[in-house]
Amino acid sequence: MSYQRLYFLDVGQGMSTFFEEYDASGTIVANALFDLGSNKNKVRAGKPARAFLAKQILANTGGVTGSGYLNAVFLSHKDSDHINMILELLEELPYMEIGKVFYSGSYNWYMDGGINVLTELGKRTTSSDKDVMGFPIAYTGLKGPTQADWTPLWGTTHAVAYVIAVNTVSSGSSTSIGSYTPNGDVANSTSLGIYLQVFNVGAVIFGDATYTTFEFVNNLFHTFTFKLDCTFALQAPHHGSRKTTFGLKVSTDPITLPQAQVVNTFAYLMGAATVVVSADTLHKHPSLQTIDAFVTYADNTNSWWYDPLIPPYHYTTTYFDAAYSLTLPTPYGISTYQTRQNFYTTLYHSLYGTPWNFSFAPLATATPLTGVPSEGMNWFYQVDSKSTRSPDTITMTGVPSGRLPETAVELERLFVDARASRTAGRQAENSTALMPRPPTTNRARPPATEQRQLRQLKSRR
Repeated sequence: MSYQRLYFLDVGQGMSTFFEEYDASGTIVANALFDLGSNKNKVRAGKPARAFLAKQILANTGGVTGSGYLNAVFLSHKDSDHINMILELLEELPYMEIGKVFYSGSYNWYMDGGINVLTELGKRTTSSDKDVMGFPIAYTGLKGPTQADWTPLWGTTHAVAYVIAVNTVSSGSSTSIGSYTPNGDVANSTSLGIYLQVFNVGAVIFGDATYTTFEFVNNLFHTFTFKLDCTFALQAPHHGSRKTTFGLKVSTDPITLPQAQVVNTFAYLMGAATVVVSADTLHKHPSLQTIDAFVTYADNTNSWWYDPLIPPYHYTTTYFDAAYSLTLPTPYGISTYQTRQNFYTTLYHSLYGTPWNFSFAPLATATPLTGVPSEGMNWFYQVDSKSTRSPDTITMTGVPSGRLPETAVELERLFVDARASRTAGRQAENSTALMPRPPTTNRARPPATEQRQLRQLKSRR
């Protein structure tokens, strides 16, 4: 049976996603790369991710030379934390061929230090004039309410990439991208957003999309009265930023009701069962308020992945930017906690953390963190023709950074073990009391709502 795999890679403070299609014999027959960059921990996290990519690209049978083939490269926008490892990958695979390259914004935006990454990618294609492609202002491939109305951008035998939105601009802006070099917020708003349909389900990959993009998408979906019902994963736009997600002037501004409604509507329309956040400890990413908006519409019936150290929970890391208790102080800052919610961060857990005696909802005693988990994590999914928006038909696994598989056998074993682990996790979940524990002598009954057990982080070395 043919199947596909989607990898959300830990590259530190950056972003990279990789897609592969396998035939019935388990041979890689197509692939695509969505961004590859890092501005923090580029060596510690980015180097192993790049090495993993190189091995997988070399295994693709689509090329002529046998020296690696990438069917497609999608660059969400020009920011360095999304593209500054591309040249290193090209150096590592000097004879790699590339099918198509898609990018947002203007071609000249990708020039840095006298080198344009689009030009270098174009050299690996058959024809750079035809195979390196940008987009007009405010473009979408979703032209109507049904899939028959949609315009495919790129595809394989069992996967199709559609543009949700690209080059969106705020009202009153120019109708041309122009040749100037934009500031960060403008560049983020041009981000290329892709709905990658694989068999009967899909994933949303949206770079550093902002509030402006969300408004555009909401209006588009409202016009055609549809939503994405089969999304199994969404990569949180702009690393879960509070400022750009809610359209704030500064990140500490209060969020108004209209701003919250725009973000909530976008999260609802994407319909993602799981949310993956690629971030490190820079820029207060990801904001817990931002993540809460997306998790509201995630799968709240099943945890898709359990940490073997703490089933049925996993760790996650966010920036606490709002109070979550009326009786205990909030540990404002980056913290790690245990959860059963379906959002998963590439900064998984700090090895240098200081325990917080804090939990949400407040308990008499906070449960200490258990074991010594990985600091960084990569999130892998496997999909086939029988997959639905369910962890019972889509295999998900977390792979610690620095321990990425080096062979096809090791990679396959990860998914086999993940399926076995899920069975064990389900048993643990079923045995975990969902109702509050009976009160002990002279103690109040703990609340039924899920607790957040926290550990404050120091920046990764």
